[in-house]
Amino acid sequence: MDENGRNIYCNARRAAGLTQARWAEILGVSESAVRKYESGEILPEDDIVLSMADFSGMQILGTWHLRRKSYVAAQVIPEVQRLPLAQAVVQLLAAIQDFDEKHHGDALLRIAADGRVDPEEEPRFKAIVRDLHPLIQAAMQIDYCER
Repeated sequence: MDENGRNIYCNARRAAGLTQARWAEILGVSESAVRKYESGEILPEDDIVLSMADFSGMQILGTWHLRRKSYVAAQVIPEVQRLPLAQAVVQLLAAIQDFDEKHHGDALLRIAADGRVDPEEEPRFKAIVRDLHPLIQAAMQIDYCER
């Protein structure tokens, strides 16, 4: 399901403006397979998802698919929404401002100056990395925004 509670594979087909039959033909799979993807009965193979993303223009589909397919991916890839461009930009700028207000940029420069993270720098470094996550998420939303 996407952030709106709909099947992500169905959303890709609808974004392409195609019927299940035509979608199946384009993807080189059976119409039954498309129905199973859209019902959540089975997950499509990665190469099929790449084709779906290309044909639909929904590159975010790859990210959504990986998070659903793999527990590991769900832990390391941020949850990304498909937002309108203006909203995605505002969220990125807000994340940059939040990061900057914590003075992490200066601290990160001081930590990195000698090319290593010393034991006494480790707690601050971990906090900086943790606070980078919203910035990474916001940057990805720019990449996948509605254009």
